[in-house]
Amino acid sequence: MKPKKKRMTGDERRRKIIQAAMDVFSRSGFSGATTRKIAQKAGISEAMIYSHFKDKEDLYSAIIDQKMQESEPLYHPLDAMRKKDDQRVFETVVSNFMQRYSEDTTFLRLLLFSALEGHELAGMFVSGPVRRFFGFLAEYVRERMDEGAFKTVNPEIASRCLVGMVHYFILLKKIYGDETLQSIELNETIETMINIFCRGILKEG
Repeated sequence: MKPKKKRMTGDERRRKIIQAAMDVFSRSGFSGATTRKIAQKAGISEAMIYSHFKDKEDLYSAIIDQKMQESEPLYHPLDAMRKKDDQRVFETVVSNFMQRYSEDTTFLRLLLFSALEGHELAGMFVSGPVRRFFGFLAEYVRERMDEGAFKTVNPEIASRCLVGMVHYFILLKKIYGDETLQSIELNETIETMINIFCRGILKEG
């Protein structure tokens, strides 16, 4: 006699729907994704989706919320900041961004689609979690400038430049398929980026 298959809890089913939706949105865009496609991907009925989410916008918003809850702690190196360990601060941010998006570009593709389609949720993502993170990093840069450790630069631009190197590298390697980058190890890439950034922002001596 076969053992009964364990019934999913409501939270487990919700997470499964979000994961399926993220995959479908990243391949079809917001306008091309349908609840039918999402239901097929998740192996459930469309009615089940609507028992958890009122519409596609609600589902899209849930994706962003979940990804931020998972990701936010990775990009806030509080211990290194307290110790004024500048290199470790930047290494933590770059390494975690690089590792996360190198392993899975689904969320990155989803964000690109939403921005190109002009969907309001792309703006919601940038004005919410992204702005909070850059503000957090810029405040650290500003503090270290005041302490004389960093050169005088625009902290908001500096924080975006750090992440911008990672973002563009992932785009070139994973989305555009730049052949030159395929054989380069992540550790070498991270080390090079940190070296470039630190040489640009740290005061000599």
